[in-house]
Amino acid sequence: MMNKTLITNGYVFDQEKQVWSKPDYKEISYNDGDKTELNIKNIILNANDLSVLSTELSQHCNDWASTYHLSSSRANILRPFFHELQTTDILEIGSGCGAITRYLGECGGNVIALEGSLRRADITRARTRDIKNVTVIAEKFDDFQYPHKFDVITLIGVLEYANLYVQGENPAITMLTKVCSMLKPNGKLFIAIENQLGLKYFAGSPEDHLGKAMYGIEGRYQKDQPQTFGRATLSEMLKKSGFSKSEFFVPFPDYKLPVSILTEQGFNQDKFDAKAFAWQSARRDPQLPPICNFSLELAWSVIFNNKVALDLANSFLIVASPQIQPLLSNNVLAYHYSTDRRPEFCKETIFKLAANKIIIQYNALANENEKNTFLIKYNLPNSTDYIFGEPLAWKFVQIVTKDGWSIDEVTQFTRNYLDIIKKILSQQGFHDDLFSPSCQIPGCFFDALAHNIIVDENGNAFLIDQEWELTNTIDVGYLLFRQLSICVGYITRFGSNDSEKKITYSQFFEGVFNGVGLKIDSHTFSYYVKTELKIAAQIRGKSMSRNPYSEFKVQFLPAESVSQLYTMLINSRSWKITQPLRSINQILKRIISHKVSSPV
Repeated sequence: MMNKTLITNGYVFDQEKQVWSKPDYKEISYNDGDKTELNIKNIILNANDLSVLSTELSQHCNDWASTYHLSSSRANILRPFFHELQTTDILEIGSGCGAITRYLGECGGNVIALEGSLRRADITRARTRDIKNVTVIAEKFDDFQYPHKFDVITLIGVLEYANLYVQGENPAITMLTKVCSMLKPNGKLFIAIENQLGLKYFAGSPEDHLGKAMYGIEGRYQKDQPQTFGRATLSEMLKKSGFSKSEFFVPFPDYKLPVSILTEQGFNQDKFDAKAFAWQSARRDPQLPPICNFSLELAWSVIFNNKVALDLANSFLIVASPQIQPLLSNNVLAYHYSTDRRPEFCKETIFKLAANKIIIQYNALANENEKNTFLIKYNLPNSTDYIFGEPLAWKFVQIVTKDGWSIDEVTQFTRNYLDIIKKILSQQGFHDDLFSPSCQIPGCFFDALAHNIIVDENGNAFLIDQEWELTNTIDVGYLLFRQLSICVGYITRFGSNDSEKKITYSQFFEGVFNGVGLKIDSHTFSYYVKTELKIAAQIRGKSMSRNPYSEFKVQFLPAESVSQLYTMLINSRSWKITQPLRSINQILKRIISHKVSSPV
């Protein structure tokens, strides 16, 4: 039936590429560059495992372009709606290189993937070549005609390009109006788009499409450029386009590689630590600039406390419908995804309201039976009760992001952490001295890290999310190494320490280890690094493309901000020496400008 409809509308099937297009089709010029896209195509053509969770494809995620097109995290943006996508007619507008198309196809619905670039349409078909329920069409959305309506239409990273590829006085509204007309009355539109007022843009990140800092915040978009929008503007655009109902979700760190997705209910729920999803994922945005204007971790906390986090989210996930109807179960507060792993270890975590309390539900994302390796065991419960409080790791963030912090403060935090572990161990009949470097504790404490310790309002500490355990015992030194490594990994910017001197990662680790009496030599440290990399490789199903510890001895903790660099510049000797020259230059520019603008 579909093939007949396409033929009737003038489309011809290319037997070699397995893609539909019109004989005279002139493609759009959008692409990531010939070399990049040909590389992506070759990787996909030579792959045996094309699935969303393919570790074979993830092996090739070694730069931004390959990560964006091949990462299993791309599909997380639509995972909350899996049941909506199983038996529906779906139109994907702008399939790119098929990352989202692959997920839609695996869900089981009848998918039409529309792509304006012939090469990208070809790559989309290659990525879905083993899925019969996906049809790929090379066509511009403006010219696409199809007589049947859809249950679901997606605009994932597409609406912002309406200015370039859609005709009309207001291309974005023109696009949305046409999309609305193509939906069944109870159909749903899924939009993923950057927020024009995203916090990362205030922190100095370049605008995603144009590469210029503050470009969107200052509203400098031109009519022939990609353009993003804020929440109020998007809401109004949807209403004007015929959508009676819309609901906003927030993916963190953004929609491209989301780790967590918060619902509007999650933002407003009492006794639910919604800000943790934001600050814990800030560092995981690969597009962050090396130096930000401020600490994103601290800023997110203030923004959530002031109830403006939804408006300052880096990206939006929007569900809209022509008909007023429930768009998602209103008892869900948040989703969290762990997908940068071997398929058997990938999971979905759902935080939901149930009988006047919050429960955490866990779902495996793959059916593989093997859950263990020779080093680690994997534990996945069905559900647990949510414990309201703050992760102990938040205390670490508060210490090291403020100016004037000291190793002694981090040492005290670490002693507190070890005391909590010691107390839990003693409840299990274990009474050895944890402050001895050679002390061995049960392997089930492998995941007993500060981000998995919740401290409630009364100061009581609870271990949560203990999904990993070692098959053997673990020595306290290695546990502390893991703990510090992960805590440091949360930080986008350290404050200036009390010595006002830069310190390396090695100096930081050494100072904390010495402070708690767990002195280790370079050989032991190297052993910890090798063990951690070996375990990470077993969990991920691949070796890391680079050793994150390889430059610890020379790499300084990231402590600069743009304001600090500016202060250093204007106080420098060279800046003061060149001040007269800059003043003369400014005077000359004003004179020239005045002559040019004055009438003859």
